[in-house]
Amino acid sequence: MALLDKFGYEYEYQPNGEQNSPDFRVTLDNGKTVDIECKSSKQTFPTYNGGLPKKGVVYVFSSAKYNETTVYFAEDVVSDADRQWLDETVVLLNEVLVKQQEKKPDDEFNRGFDFYIRNMYTQSGKGKKDYFTHAQRARCEQRVLDSEW
Repeated sequence: MALLDKFGYEYEYQPNGEQNSPDFRVTLDNGKTVDIECKSSKQTFPTYNGGLPKKGVVYVFSSAKYNETTVYFAEDVVSDADRQWLDETVVLLNEVLVKQQEKKPDDEFNRGFDFYIRNMYTQSGKGKKDYFTHAQRARCEQRVLDSEW
């Protein structure tokens, strides 16, 4: 259900459901939409869990450690090359899983134990995952602010 804020902008909360991005879809005066995903953490980086940041989505991230908020586009934190590598990795791992499931022994105790792969995207590297001290923070924020919606 679309709602109007006090400025007259239309927005929809969780347009793709509770567990799917974005958190908000805002419709601007010119009819264009902006998808916004909100993240917060006690740390200096957000947790994305099983879903990579989605291209074209604006992320608003607040850190309790700094008591600050930053904004960025998903494509400024995950490159197309990284996305491709991660997608290929998921495909290969699933192929291994299918082969292993074909060799699964009978369920002798009738308990139904099985295995599945859950994608979990993490970030590592000193200084690389701190969204507030990162060398590209200002550039990322400016790209969002300069965007021609």
